[in-house]
Amino acid sequence: MLRRSRRVVITGLGVVAPNGIGKDAFWSALVAGKSGIDYISAFDASSYSCQIAGEVKGFVPSDFISARKAKMMGRFSQLALASARLAVEDAALRITSSLAPQTTICFGTAASGVGDIAESTMEALRVGGPKSVQPWSALEFPSHTAASYLAIEFGIKGRAMTISSNCCTSLDAMQTGFEQIVEGRAKVALTGGSDAPIFPSPFSAFCALGSLTKRNDAPTEASRPYDLLRDGAVVSEGGVTLILEDYEFAMDRGAPIYAEILGYGSASEAIGMRKGDVTGRVMAQAIQAAIANAGLRPSHIDHANTHGSSLPDYDVCDTNALKIALGAHAYKIPVVSIKSMIGQPLAAATGFQTVSGCLSIREQRLPPTINQTVPDPQCDLDYVPNVTRAARVNRVLINGHSYGGSVSALIIGKVEP
Repeated sequence: MLRRSRRVVITGLGVVAPNGIGKDAFWSALVAGKSGIDYISAFDASSYSCQIAGEVKGFVPSDFISARKAKMMGRFSQLALASARLAVEDAALRITSSLAPQTTICFGTAASGVGDIAESTMEALRVGGPKSVQPWSALEFPSHTAASYLAIEFGIKGRAMTISSNCCTSLDAMQTGFEQIVEGRAKVALTGGSDAPIFPSPFSAFCALGSLTKRNDAPTEASRPYDLLRDGAVVSEGGVTLILEDYEFAMDRGAPIYAEILGYGSASEAIGMRKGDVTGRVMAQAIQAAIANAGLRPSHIDHANTHGSSLPDYDVCDTNALKIALGAHAYKIPVVSIKSMIGQPLAAATGFQTVSGCLSIREQRLPPTINQTVPDPQCDLDYVPNVTRAARVNRVLINGHSYGGSVSALIIGKVEP
């Protein structure tokens, strides 16, 4: 493993997901193979081609934010702040006046407020004209809103950055936070992503694109990565925050440590906004870069927690990329897509995958890829079908694949002295 002058570890996990709020509920649902996909309750979707999604049921913003503040916030910001509060508590982190300037925020979103904020603003304008638009709505549109709320809520005085690379967002945010710590610009980084696309206008756009499943008769069976019968993705919402810290700082304060960040790689397919590169060559380049950046060999990877969105071409891309990057070793490691249970939560996706990877290292157990019933000859790796499995897990590869062709890969590992 490559040794850097500063090592970066993950000390806090904050999860607000369709299958659980809090890391323990999230993990219990994952290993039980419990799906968070159901019929949409946020609006009447009976006329839509897809009528199911991964909603965060039971989420009460005022459990994490004052009711007054929550009323003026977009849902993507509410999810972000809730996940951040859970992560800070999980890390037992006190952001004191002396630590505040040494703490950075690297957070992201893909859709920001295009759902609730945009729709409510347009409706107010249509019904009552410009004077009826809420004055605070202008502050809720920007992608940077969630990161700003995190800074304000926790009194963070270091650099606050917003990353937006669609489904790679959380990985890219983590890498940005990692770099801030390695370069000595920060001791702590709040990283992750949030999205809330389950509103009529953004959801109808996904339906129009033709990328969503039409398996409306069986919601929990609709997201089926790597299965021959998959017919599209399931959109979901959520927020995730991971606390990164300088290793020495974390050790000095006795912080809980889940994993160390070892390596990262990224690339762009540059072939189209919707079409995925089924050869997997560019994704493989990102994975190979992450392995090289970590100072590892392919044989050092114990487990892959993959993009696995249930889009036919993207799943083939994942599979071929692993074969190219890992060679014969790709057939020897378990490969899991938790999107079979949580759907596709856009910017939060790779953050949820990283949380799953951290907990797999801690528990030495893998969640399954559920809904694996008919093997796809083009997807022929070990996807841990349907049932959890005990496994030796010291190093985990996580990958993301965005519309537009951005691909990212991260390697985390068990902390070694």
